[in-house]
Amino acid sequence: MNWQEKITRWCALSERSQAEVLKRLKEWEVPNSEANSFLLKLEGLDFVNQLRFLSAFTHDHFHLKQWGPYKIGDGLSAKGCSSSEISSALSVLTPDIVLEKLTHVLNSRLKTHPSDLTSNRPRLIRYLQSRGFSLEMILSSIKSI
Repeated sequence: MNWQEKITRWCALSERSQAEVLKRLKEWEVPNSEANSFLLKLEGLDFVNQLRFLSAFTHDHFHLKQWGPYKIGDGLSAKGCSSSEISSALSVLTPDIVLEKLTHVLNSRLKTHPSDLTSNRPRLIRYLQSRGFSLEMILSSIKSI
């Protein structure tokens, strides 16, 4: 199986960013000119679609992995997305939706670690920040409990 078939199958398995595809082709030592032209071919065949990737990544990591906007932004950045692409992808997450998700994550955490709210509050705040939520939102959510 040649590299064109391999990369096409890899792209068919899951949504991929343009940078991910180019990185994989570079690992396989495909010349840059061939990699760029084949990426355009994959985009033409709709195996690679940057907007679809951004939407899927944001949706899946927010709803399935319970990530907050900051962590999603870092994840998209790690996948090689530009800051304008990241901000447009995160614009879907309104403050109300993020607050609702934060409340859900906070309540889930308190079910497993009930003492965090009273005796280990810094640990709870660090946990929620590591999930990608802002400190201001975290503090206001904790006050409302």
